[in-house]
Amino acid sequence: MALTAYCKKCRREVAPGDLCPRCGTRLAKTAVHAAWVTEKRPVGDWMSWNAVFRWLFPAGLVILLLSLLLEALSGGLAAVEALFLGSFPLTLGLILFSVLALVFLALLLQGKELTDYVIDSRGVHASRYLPSPTALKLLARLKSPRLLSQVDPESENPVLLLEERDLPWRAVSRVQLWPEKCYILFYAPAWWLQIPVRCTPFSWDDALFFVRDKLGKKKAVDLPDHLRVQAAKVPSSRKRKAEPASSSPVSVYIPPRDEEPAPIGSEPESAYPPQESGEDAFSESEGQLRMDLDPDPDAAP
Repeated sequence: MALTAYCKKCRREVAPGDLCPRCGTRLAKTAVHAAWVTEKRPVGDWMSWNAVFRWLFPAGLVILLLSLLLEALSGGLAAVEALFLGSFPLTLGLILFSVLALVFLALLLQGKELTDYVIDSRGVHASRYLPSPTALKLLARLKSPRLLSQVDPESENPVLLLEERDLPWRAVSRVQLWPEKCYILFYAPAWWLQIPVRCTPFSWDDALFFVRDKLGKKKAVDLPDHLRVQAAKVPSSRKRKAEPASSSPVSVYIPPRDEEPAPIGSEPESAYPPQESGEDAFSESEGQLRMDLDPDPDAAP
């Protein structure tokens, strides 16, 4: 595993955990990091070619456009057409071939180099070293041979530090994965490659762990889908309101089609028996009272 922790008291790398396995000192959470070393030859490394042509192609394109613009200003479109019909394309092809040959020779003379990668809670760090440095190797890298003064002459395996690059997590704008070559590409800004991290089969998962932990929740960073950390759904603290109790069904009188509907607020005629008027009820009760008071004339005394 590539995950290790640095103990400040022991001043060495130890196994990750809460305590140092050597001295028992409590280790900080930021002490855990992934660290590994890779070796490469720039002539056979695609990222080394990419680093050269990222500067070479734009510069050549600008020079070509300026040449065409000056030719058009001096002689017009006819001069530009005559330029392409002449020997200009052949000359341009010879220039490109010469540039490719020079780049190949320079990368071949650089020899092998070592790159120390460290990914921690602060960001991504890469340090390039040149083993057994010579003046020719430095000139092929466009560096001054005076750097040889930094090498210990008594060392059996001299190593020269070439470059140190640090990329904090807050500056990362895009991350791409190249699993076929074990590369993790960090961009800042989103269109410019800052650090191509070459992993080993043993450090690939550990490096992705830090990327997911530090960048997985940032929506502004362009990440592969499987490195995204889905936000946990927080349950609502509000209680659901109780649903109102269903009321008993209400019977509604619906008049037949032949019958005109009764006005609102009135009752149907068949709902109740007809009631007598006050005058008829009074005359009927008066007649009944007279029959009770008067004796029957045909009855015997």
